Amino acid sequence: MKIIQVQTQAEAAGAQHVSDMVGAGLRARGHQVRTVFMYRKTSAYDADPHADFILDHRPRGPLELLRAIAGLIGYMRRERPDAVISYQHYGNIFGTLAGRMAGAKRLIANQSGAPGKFGGPLAAPLDRLMGTLGAYHFSVVNSGWMEAQFAGYPERYRQRTRRIDHGVEVPAVLPDRQASRAALGVPGNAFVLVSTGRLTEGKNQRVLVEALAELPDAHLVLAGAGPEAEKIGATARRLGVSDRLHRLGEVPAARIDEVLAAGDVFAFASRTETFGLSAAEAAIAGLPVVANDIAVLREVLGDAAIYVDAEQGSAVARAVRRLIAEPGKAAALAAAGRALRARYAPERMCAAYEALLSA
Repeated sequence: MKIIQVQTQAEAAGAQHVSDMVGAGLRARGHQVRTVFMYRKTSAYDADPHADFILDHRPRGPLELLRAIAGLIGYMRRERPDAVISYQHYGNIFGTLAGRMAGAKRLIANQSGAPGKFGGPLAAPLDRLMGTLGAYHFSVVNSGWMEAQFAGYPERYRQRTRRIDHGVEVPAVLPDRQASRAALGVPGNAFVLVSTGRLTEGKNQRVLVEALAELPDAHLVLAGAGPEAEKIGATARRLGVSDRLHRLGEVPAARIDEVLAAGDVFAFASRTETFGLSAAEAAIAGLPVVANDIAVLREVLGDAAIYVDAEQGSAVARAVRRLIAEPGKAAALAAAGRALRARYAPERMCAAYEALLSA
């Protein structure tokens, strides 16, 4: 089967990593799969042999957005896929329209954001309308919490909804700790907190810098890029912890295991998630997790985390000090995290998508 995956923007982020896993898994099952991005945001996919771009930059105004949409339609008509799997709000909307115009027989929309929470004022109403009218053959949600967000939607929308939990791709053995720390410029004997994800207000990394100020012997490694980068740096300078904050910028998915190998604790202060892929990766890699106390993270991580009110840097710091003082607790969290590997195996996720393609 010839499959096109549609993403809104090319960058190293969670939804993109999910489509990487789905694409690789379906190719391993004999399908032809390419991923097309409506625009290139960073260089993350420049060397990917399975990636295509409609625009080489973010659309600057309505005319360039129309160019991106028209380009996507033209791309689909040239490729003539049997199926389209789309991701993110506008990827779902425009990918589905383009797929229908190209005659695709199966259209699957991956709901990577809670309705009304992301994507601007038009995204949720358009998604609701398209799902209710049957524009998508299936609408995929990635957790029980996410599924519950659609409880008030019309029955015709919900009849097409299927739950497929994200796969989590983590090597069975992480790279050498000391070598990873040396590569990242982190002292070999320090206590190290790590966190991965886009630097945004919603991901709330500034509170981790505040926690660092209360942990005088610790270092914090942040892997990710985004609009909050300057504010995070300013917070570190104000609190006098810049020398213990290691900002790596955008890190390719293939190198996240090196970041995790350098850490003693994974800190995740995100205010809103639909799954929490970064935290699940860390847990399965064997890091004890300190996570914001939100429902979806409790669902996904279970006993692999200490949950705190992550609006308070002091709460994060207290949890970290507890793990330092109680190595048995840290070991129990790590064991619970490793036990999640089978539950979130990428192979299970890809098999579920393949089943939808032929349903």
